[in-house]
Formats: sequence, C-alpha cells, structure tokens
Amino acid sequence: MNRALLFLTVRSLANRARRKLGRLRTPRYAIAFALGAAFLWVFLIRQPAAPPAPARGVAEHRELVMAILASWAVAWSWAFGSRRVALTFTLAETDFLFTAPVSRRELIRFKLLQSQGRVLWSALIWTLVLSRSETGTVALLHALGLWILLSTLQLHRLGASLTRNAVTRHGRPGFARHWVTVVAVAATAVAAAVALAASAPALVAAAREGTNGFLTILDREAARPLAHAVLLPFRVLVGPAAADAPGWFRAAVPALLLLGAHFVWVTRADASFEESAADAARRRAARIEARGTAPASAGRPPARPVFRLAAEGRPATAIFWKNVIAAGRVDRFGRIALGFVLAAAAIALLALRHVGNLAHLIGTLAGTWAMFAVLIGPQWVRNDLRTDLQRLELLRSYPVRGASIVAAEVAASAAILTLVQFMLGVAALAAFVAEPWLADNLRVTVLTALGVGFFIPAVNYLGLLLLNGGALLFPAWVRIGPTRAAGIEGLGQNVVVMAAYGLTLVVALIPAGLAAGAAWWAMARSAATWGWVAAGIAGLAVIAAECRLLLEPLGRAFERIDLPSSGIEQR
Repeated sequence: MNRALLFLTVRSLANRARRKLGRLRTPRYAIAFALGAAFLWVFLIRQPAAPPAPARGVAEHRELVMAILASWAVAWSWAFGSRRVALTFTLAETDFLFTAPVSRRELIRFKLLQSQGRVLWSALIWTLVLSRSETGTVALLHALGLWILLSTLQLHRLGASLTRNAVTRHGRPGFARHWVTVVAVAATAVAAAVALAASAPALVAAAREGTNGFLTILDREAARPLAHAVLLPFRVLVGPAAADAPGWFRAAVPALLLLGAHFVWVTRADASFEESAADAARRRAARIEARGTAPASAGRPPARPVFRLAAEGRPATAIFWKNVIAAGRVDRFGRIALGFVLAAAAIALLALRHVGNLAHLIGTLAGTWAMFAVLIGPQWVRNDLRTDLQRLELLRSYPVRGASIVAAEVAASAAILTLVQFMLGVAALAAFVAEPWLADNLRVTVLTALGVGFFIPAVNYLGLLLLNGGALLFPAWVRIGPTRAAGIEGLGQNVVVMAAYGLTLVVALIPAGLAAGAAWWAMARSAATWGWVAAGIAGLAVIAAECRLLLEPLGRAFERIDLPSSGIEQR
C-alpha cells in the first residue's frame, strides 16, 4: 500500500483511540463504558461449563447450514445489492484522495484495510456467541475461521458491486469487460435453481419429520452432483469456521486460497468507481444534513410520498408527514407490502399443506419478534425527536406549540412501529391457520386479535413518548441524530436507555392494568365478553390520559431546552 495511505490509516486509528480514551474523563462516558464492558462480560465472555463435544453428524450439518446461509448472502448481494460501489468514502476522502497521485488499486486496498476493524469486531462477537463453551486454541481457530468467512463475503460483495456498477454505467462495454464474471454468476444461479427444483419435493416431505429428519434429507439432497457442485465453494468458505481443531488446517488452506482469489479479483477489477463513490459520499453527507431523507436517484422522477400533504390543515400534520416519508415512500412501501403478502401466503400454504414443523417455526419466530418489538422496537424506529433535535432551531421556528410538535414526532414513529408489529402478527396467525384449536376458538382468537390491535398502538405511543421525553430531559444520555452509537460505550449507553425505558414503561402501565382489571371484575359477573371490552376501554382510557398528561410538560421542556448546555450538536 502507498506509504501515505498507510500513515493516514495508522494515524486515524491512533487519533480515534485517543479521542475515545479522552472521553472517558467525562462521567457519563465512563459509566456507559463500564456498563458496556459488564454487559459483554456477563452475556458473552463469561464461559459456562463446557458441554460434551457435539457428534460428528451435528458438525456436518452445521457446515451445510452455514454453507447455505453463505450462499444466500452471496445471492442477495447479486440480486438485491446496491448498484452503488460498496466502498464507503467520506466526502473529505473523495475531495483529497481522488485528486491525489494515488492509483485506484491503492485506494481499494486502503478502504479494505480500514474495513478490517469492523470485520475483526464482528468475528470476535460471533466467536463469543457461537463458541461460548470453547477456550484456548479451539476458540482462536474458530475466530480465524470466522474472519476468513466474513472477509471473503465482504470482498465478494465489493466485487459484485464493482461488476454491477460497471455493467449498469457503461452498458455493452462494461459487460464486455466482465462477461466472464456475469456468465459464471448466471450459470451458477441456473444450476442452483435446477438443483433446488429437483430437491423441492423431498425437502417439503422432510419438513414434516422434524428438524433432525429435515437436516438428514437436506444433507442427502446436497450430496447430489449438481447441488454438490453449487455448494462446494461455500463449503470451502465455511470450512475453517465449522471444522474441529484436528481438521482446521486442512480446511483453512483452500479457504485462504479462495480469500486470496477474491482479493485479486477485487483489486484488479476493471471498473471505475471514483465517480459513483464520490456521488455516494455526497448523498451520504446530504442525508446526514437532511436527517436521513435520501434524495431521488439521478435521472429518475422523485418517488411519491406515502400520502399527499394538503395545502391547509393542522400544522402538526406536516411534521408527521415529514417523518413518515423519511422512513419510506410509496415505491418502498409497495415493495414491502408485496413481499409481506407473498410471505404470508407462502406461510399459510405451508400450514395448509400440513408442513407443520416449518410453519410452526416461522409462526413462533414471527410472534416472538412481534412481542419483542414492543420493548426493542422503539429503539429501532427513531423518526422522532431523537433524530430531529439536531435541527432544534429549525423546529422552534415553526409556528406550532411545543406539545403539538412532540405529539406529531412521536406519532410518526408509533405508526411505523405498529405497522411492523401488525405484519409480524399476521404472519404468526397465518402459520397456525390450519390448527384445530384456532377453528375451535375462533371467537376468542378474533376478540384477542382485535384487543391487541387496539391496545398495542397505545402502548407504542406511550413508550415512544417516554423515550422522546428522555431525549428532551437527558439529551446527554440519549443518542441524538441518525448515526448509530458504536463501541463498548455505545453498548453501555444503549443498556442504560433500555433499562430506564423498560422500568418507566412498566411503571406507566401499572395504572392501566389496575383500571382494566377493575373494569373486568365489575363486568365479568354479567357477561364475560363485555367484561373484556370494558377492561380494554378502561386500559386505553388510562393510557390516553397518561399521554395527555405527559405531552404538556414535554412540550414546555422542548420550548425551554438550551442547545449549548444540552450537548446537542447543531447542524
């Protein structure tokens, strides 16, 4: 690598480490770092008693499953990967490095070296998660195997992006330069489709026999000549991560050769990425400046928003509209809705065809995620004040009361989160559509679904209101802006926020639970169904009253918040 680029990389790492260590002098960062380290120690590093070694058949199935997952990741990068080059240059790097006397290959090596920090961190985390019972040399070998796997997948994603960019930007000349790669990918896709079609009947039948039976049949079908040829590169790739200690070096040699081949492919790829990388850097800077709203693609008409904003109406509606379209537009929501309908139909078809084990697994996972989304979802959906406080002066310039701004900001995130939970819940119901207990208790199921459908949006709104209140009252402890908190201190900060959020949400729901229980007890003597209806109405009324009581003081806090003392960075 160019010595100047190597110096830049080393000095950047040193300055980043010095800055992070200097932040530990501040109590809130020191506490967050300590909590993050404690979380990693308790849940990842502290080893339980070592279980007995898995049987050889289990290890073989593990290699097969990992190979299939790796093949899906590669297929996704080719079919649905971004058309932009997967090299993330900052705007400063594009302005200084692209005009410097540095070759394209040196720039690629520079970014690959920079990305190794994320790869090594991911390999460490996955080693701690997947190899909790292993220590010493075995854990180190598995960590090296995961590093080879993740590095190769990253290089393949980059190579796929370079190839796609060359073909889409330059048309026939770009295809002429990369026809070997394109033909190889197309031939592999056709071979995989033929192998999957030939094995589909056996796999569908095996899904009724449980997990072990399904894996056994899957292993048998994967041994067929065509399927074996398709999966061979992926078996080689995951070999070091799935092998035991005696066979690790034998599996590592071909995997390292595959990694080296990807490195040569990427560094020698005849694709001009500078223009697209510079465009991507400018778009990324514009998204950060505009709090996450991505501009339309060049040469295409702007995408329509989810709903049109009227020329007149309540001012807070415009804020709600702004935050909703920041999450997605009609074309994106249309693709999500189509994918959801197809997925729900496929799950219901599996259930009706009595492929019970697979359908039940999908339904259980969907239902579990829907429940976890009540607690974890508000941390993911952040189209509210936790992002918009970076534009505090602009928000204050609107002729809207502080309470109305807070209500509209929270409503946008609550609507998006409720939509996600609704889709997961429908997928869970579709998985159990053929179960006798569902037909026998159809009335109870419908009433329960309706009750949850009315109750969950209120809980979402209350929870998001609490999180936005934390951002207003304690902005130094809440991540402000679209960027994600990274490192151990970021993990500790998330632990603090999640613990405080869970505790306050439980406390806030206690009055609603008491009111619902009292209403049910009063009405259950005359009619059980009306008792549940009264309980739901009472609980919703208490939650609505709590939200109303919180909005006014939070609106005043929004109007009084002081930027210099709050630690919020203005943009």
